[in-house]
Amino acid sequence: MSKKRGQKSYSDVLNFLNPKIPAEIEDDILSAFANYSLESDMTSANLPAFYSDLQLPEDVTKMIKAQDVCIEGTDIISFDKLLKTVFHLLVFMNNGENIDAQWSMLVHACGRDSQFPQVALRNHVLSIKDLQKITNSINMDSGKLVEMMSYSTNGTRVYITWLDFAFLLGKLGHLMF
Repeated sequence: MSKKRGQKSYSDVLNFLNPKIPAEIEDDILSAFANYSLESDMTSANLPAFYSDLQLPEDVTKMIKAQDVCIEGTDIISFDKLLKTVFHLLVFMNNGENIDAQWSMLVHACGRDSQFPQVALRNHVLSIKDLQKITNSINMDSGKLVEMMSYSTNGTRVYITWLDFAFLLGKLGHLMF
């Protein structure tokens, strides 16, 4: 049975969570990683320079938590985690207009854009109250958006960032990579 256009499957989720990274992208990331790990282990202190070497935009890389790319309990970078994270950032950059458009709708629906007009779109943070405003405006069960927040943050926070939302769209199979 073939998939209908627009229909998503669990394999789409798995393909996003465990991507097959093209060799040329992996080589570029490995080359940059080697600059920081030849004489000693690369640490979280090296991350800003590493991201800069790869010309990744700071407005997105600043949202990456160092512990998400470190070996648990240390500040030493795990190449496997870093590789997957950088690949996801590249996917987000390639889908930036789509992510921004959908994020903008959420930011607008809860009123944060008018409440905080000086904040750049990608810097907005949506709280549970913001999500409740959205659900009230569209007559939706607020539990669904709270579930979305929990899923996108792995249950670790009570707010959602642009990066969390981008990961959610990827997990749902809405991003091209």
